[in-house]
Amino acid sequence: MTIRLPKDVESSINAEVLSGHFASVDDAIAEAWRTFLRQKPHAQHPTGLGSIGAMRDAADELDEAVEHAMNLRQQPWRIPASE
Repeated sequence: MTIRLPKDVESSINAEVLSGHFASVDDAIAEAWRTFLRQKPHAQHPTGLGSIGAMRDAADELDEAVEHAMNLRQQPWRIPASE
């Protein structure tokens, strides 16, 4: 695998290797990737579910929103007298 990095990033990695913090550039990149994976959120919602899928962890709030919408649909529509 070949990875092209900006010069400043490459210099920074090389400096860490020369300082003895990492045994090699490969070790530095591997550790950076592992750190990224540890910090990455584990629970990701499947894509394509829209706003309903986004609310899967908020079932109570979704139920309230649906109930509110249904109540609004049951109310008669009123046109203001000024129209």
